[in-house]
Amino acid sequence: MTVLGCGFISQAKNVIDTAAILGDFADRLGKSAQMTYTAKYQVTGGETVTLVQQPPNAAFLSEKGRFVFTAEHMIICGEESGKTACQRSPNNSPDVDAASAGFVAGITGPGFVTPELALGMVAAAALVPGAKVDSSSKQIAGENSLCAKVTGLDAAASPGDTDVLKDFTVCVTEIGILASFSGTLTTGEQGAIELTEYSTAVDTKAFEVPAGATVTDVATLQK
Repeated sequence: MTVLGCGFISQAKNVIDTAAILGDFADRLGKSAQMTYTAKYQVTGGETVTLVQQPPNAAFLSEKGRFVFTAEHMIICGEESGKTACQRSPNNSPDVDAASAGFVAGITGPGFVTPELALGMVAAAALVPGAKVDSSSKQIAGENSLCAKVTGLDAAASPGDTDVLKDFTVCVTEIGILASFSGTLTTGEQGAIELTEYSTAVDTKAFEVPAGATVTDVATLQK
């Protein structure tokens, strides 16, 4: 009983300590949802993705096209036969949510991690009993950033689960901007993004259909 009791207390303390550290990261990331900024990220594979945000508006821009989220519309644009073609649909969601993740991934590639997704992973990791976290600090794109390396996440996987996140490292700037995120699946597959430029300036044209593009109004966006 004594041994079991000590083991339980130790495990509980580990969960509490992990939750406390990751709670700071969640608080930081939570601030970014209300901030106006432009951030450029380098993604695994060499892709550059630009996130432009002016709440409630957000735009994700890459060489493949753009996904735009505003209070009135959601817009997705890509190249068709050498020309830019866009779909535009009414928006009934107050925030860029899980339902929009597929459209973001279609433009940015599957390796890109949005601040909302990073926040969700941090919150989930704080509840994993086997998780361990080490914190550090570094400068990324000239911004002082706090980093956390989280390991042991696969301890929460169920038998037979595949493509489970084994570990990740997240860095967040002092003001709450996602500075970097890298993760490893149990399959060994890895992905990462890192901030390369940050500015509080915003080009509002990012939230519009590009000049010269054709627009098709639809009830629901199609991937």
